[in-house]
Amino acid sequence: MSVNKTHVNRLKDGRGQGRGEQYVPFIKANDNKVASEGWLTRTLGWHSNRIHHTLSNYEYQYLLVQDWSDQVVDIREQYPLTPIEATQKIAARLNIKHPQHKGEDVVMSTDFMLTTMSVHGELQEHPRTIKPIHKLNKRTLELFEIERQYYKELNLEWKVVFDVGRPISFIRNIDWLYDAKRLEGRPGMDLEMVNMLAEPLLYKLQSLSRTMSISKKCLNCDNQLGVEPGTSMFMIKHMLANKQWTTSIMKPIRESAPLQIERSKSK
Repeated sequence: MSVNKTHVNRLKDGRGQGRGEQYVPFIKANDNKVASEGWLTRTLGWHSNRIHHTLSNYEYQYLLVQDWSDQVVDIREQYPLTPIEATQKIAARLNIKHPQHKGEDVVMSTDFMLTTMSVHGELQEHPRTIKPIHKLNKRTLELFEIERQYYKELNLEWKVVFDVGRPISFIRNIDWLYDAKRLEGRPGMDLEMVNMLAEPLLYKLQSLSRTMSISKKCLNCDNQLGVEPGTSMFMIKHMLANKQWTTSIMKPIRESAPLQIERSKSK
């Protein structure tokens, strides 16, 4: 069976290869692929320091959760199952039709390949596929079995992550502070300014009424510290994103509500 030429060319161009900042997703958000749930996002990752391409809202949310984790050291999305001959053989053995496009076999891909560091300092790979429960059908299960057996032959434990039971408040909180991880997200802000503002800002935030909304506290702190409007709010997000400060991250964060912040004990 012939292989889709576009996919062959992607592999020749280095798609699906490399690690960390050098990794290139096999499928990019601008490859004219219809988004799974109407979402196509390009997100600068915390761990990888490169743009991540997610093709659904569920993938984007999963990326946020994994980027927050201290155990994860690398995230490779749209990871190709190569060589294609491996999945073709598995499909033939199972008597399952291999994925095709216009009569040509296409390279299968896994939504995420996570790399974690064990307590013994060993790198471990974790292939993960994201799938909404309502999209499960016979064909989907067939493709899952090809994917499962592919990774079994590589001695990797492949898992499916469903959309049920997601920690929605946690995900929304990470999304809220995500872009403030790096100082490039705030013009005029640099490390020297962060170090200069961190202690007095935390002191003032903790000195104000615990019932005052975080947005009002930030306005108050901006005025008292003589900084540009929005600086205190950015600082809160930045310090939380870098885990210098901590809060109840699993509970909903609303700028119109109070937010209790403490200095991280490990910092």
